[in-house]
Parts: sequence; C-alpha cells; structure tokens
Amino acid sequence: MFQMYPMKISVTLFVVLIAFFFNSCALMTSMGLNNKASWEKPATNGISPEETLWKKVKSTNTEEAYVDYLSKFPYGKYKYDARLQLQLVDTEAAWEKAKIANSEEAYQVFMRDYAGSKYNAQAFANLTKIRQEGTWNRTKMLNTAEAYSDFISRFPLSEYIPEAKNKYASIQSEAEWNRIKNFNNVAVFENYVKSFPNSVFKNQAIAKAQSLNSNAPSSNLMASKAPVSSANNSRIQTNNIPKNEPTKVEKPEKKDIGADKWFQANALNTIEAYQDFLKEFPKHKFSPLAKKELALFDEQTWMRAKSTNTNEAYENYQKLFPTGRYFKEAKKKILDQEVQTILAGDYQALPAMNKSESLPGSKLNEITIKNITGFTLTIIYSGPVSEKIEVNDGSMYVVKLPNGQYNITATLSSDLIGSFVGKENLTGGKYETKFFLGY
Repeated sequence: MFQMYPMKISVTLFVVLIAFFFNSCALMTSMGLNNKASWEKPATNGISPEETLWKKVKSTNTEEAYVDYLSKFPYGKYKYDARLQLQLVDTEAAWEKAKIANSEEAYQVFMRDYAGSKYNAQAFANLTKIRQEGTWNRTKMLNTAEAYSDFISRFPLSEYIPEAKNKYASIQSEAEWNRIKNFNNVAVFENYVKSFPNSVFKNQAIAKAQSLNSNAPSSNLMASKAPVSSANNSRIQTNNIPKNEPTKVEKPEKKDIGADKWFQANALNTIEAYQDFLKEFPKHKFSPLAKKELALFDEQTWMRAKSTNTNEAYENYQKLFPTGRYFKEAKKKILDQEVQTILAGDYQALPAMNKSESLPGSKLNEITIKNITGFTLTIIYSGPVSEKIEVNDGSMYVVKLPNGQYNITATLSSDLIGSFVGKENLTGGKYETKFFLGY
C-alpha cells in the first residue's frame, strides 16, 4: 500500500496536467493567442482567412477596414502594417478636412497634431498664403507708405508686389507734392518731376516750373537796369513776392520712431526683436503685425519642441514664450516626463489619500497636504492637469484639481530617502494627506 500511494499520486498529477493543458488551450483561444484568426494556418484552398481578409482590406483602404482587421487578428501577420495604414488613412482624412476648412486655425491644428506628416510643408505654405492675404488686407486698410514698404520687404515674391509698389510710390508722391506745391523754386518742381515721373501731380509740377521760369527774365531785366546795393537787392526780392501769398515756412517733419524700430525688427526677423518692439511700442500701428509674426514663431517653436519631445525643448519654449499659446501645455509635458522618469526607477508605494468629504456632482477636488517629515516635500500630480507643489516642513498646502486618474509622486529634499509613487481616481470631494517619516 505504501508503494502504491506514490503511483496514485502520479496518476492523479497526470490527469491534473492534462486538464490544465486543455484549460490553457481554452484560455489561449479566448485571448486570441491560439486562435486560427491570429496564427496563420493554411486552409484547404492554400489561402488562410487572414490573407483573404488582408487582401480585401488593402483594396478597400478605409479606416473601418483596418479597424476590422485588427479586431479579428490582433496578433496577425499584418498587424503592424494595419496600424501604420490606419495612421496614414487618419492623416489623409485630417488633411482633407484642413483643406476644406482652408483657414489659419485648421492648418495650425493639422501641423500640431500631424507634425511628421508629408503634408506639413504644404500646410505651412497654405498657412503662409493665408497670412499673406491677411497682411495684404490690413496693409490696404492702413494705406500708409510704411505699411506698403513693410509688405514689400516681408513678401518680395507676392502677387501683390506690383500693386504694393505702385501704392507706395503714389502715397510718397502725394505727400511730397503737398509739401512743395506752394514753393516758388523752379528747381524744387523740376526735381519732383524727376523723382516721381508717374505721379498724378506731374503735369501740375511741370506747369508750376514753367510759370516760375516765365517770370524769371523780367526780374533779371529789372535787376540789370540799375545796380543796387545788397540791402536794396534784398528789398526788391521781398517786394517781388505777391502780397496775397504768405511766405512759406517749411516745418520739420515729425519722425516716427516706432516705425523705424518696426523696420529694424522686421529686418532682423527674430523673436527677441519683435518682443522688444512690442515692449517699447505696445499700441503702435505696427503692433498687430509684430504680434502676428510672434504668433508664427510661437507655432513653429512649439512644433519643434513636440517633435523633439524633451524637457529641454519644452523649457526652451517656455523661456522664449512666457505668455505663449502653449505655455501651460509645455508645463504639463515637463511634469508628466518627470513623473515617467520617477516611475522608471526605484520607488516605494504611496499610501492612498483619505477622502474626508464626498461632493456628488462636483468636478473639482480639494486636497489638503500636511508635511511633518523634517524635509521639504515635492509632490507632482500627473493627470488631466499636471501640477508640481513644494511644501515646506511643518506647513500645509491646499491644491484644487479636476476629476480624473492621477499618477502622484512624492520626493523629499534628502538623498537618503527615495521617491514614493501612488495612483488616485479623484471623483469630486475633499481629501487629506499627511506626510511623515515612520521608523
């Protein structure tokens, strides 16, 4: 009997192993690991069901088709191809949507969400064209020589350059004509005709010069008949001026320092130059143009930061654009990466927070943090929003966060104590968490 007992155990163990094998097969089948749809196995006709479906999916080439393949063959032979094609199809759809909208915002969103797309260059070109159209419309609205000069320098290849140059010359010629039209100097009008040969005031300038020339001989004749002293000569010249015509006193033109500063900033075409201009001339007529240029730099810098996806890149964006459109998102990216770095290392479990009060229907959570560790406490909440909080020893801090799942890290200002990590699902209410060291 003693010798048979091990035999019974062996037989029983053998039966258990067989049962476990079949149960494992059933489990693998339910998970798709032992499914014919997941592992290629030639059918009777030599083509597997997966091959048949994949051929159909490629000919259809739609988002629904690739999703259908992945749902049926999650571990299939073409899973990576299907995922790649799904991304491409999604990109194509997004690009078509952006083209239909054909707006500045639509192209900005596309370039942000599909930074590595083959359509990025075209999206940027379309965005530039739209901005050029906007700048041209604003230039025509301002209708100043400075505005047209600025447009010419910024968009030298624009289709509107001929019109901009004509407008610029017209405004310049009109301003100069208004300045000199009451002068009594032939040379002034002759020089005007040479400087502005296409001016609408050209004929008036020529007539004015001829009129002054026709009066010149009589004056010279009077002067030749009787030589006079310099004092008398001065008196004669004064008497020759018509009594009804006041003596024209040329006033010095008021210089637009802001315009000069703008042209300098535009020539440099740097973030710092535009920011300095806006700081010095926040309400100047060229301020909207400077803001537009900064917005373009903001967008480009953010796309490069996202493409690099490093803390250094996001911190550089924050440094360049402290009031930028993506400043808060850059901050969240930095904090989320800090949390991921801590999660990748060694850490201890962080005890769950104590929910002191539930607030049904509330979308906000109030968390009271108490630190009695003897060290400065740094906590990072990474979730729907990300926040980094420092609490001095013996202090209390209250933070408000929206509902959602959060990864939480806690570190102390001591190299001898490691990090702590926990997870919390905030559902609306008041929480309390106390940090202390227990030995």
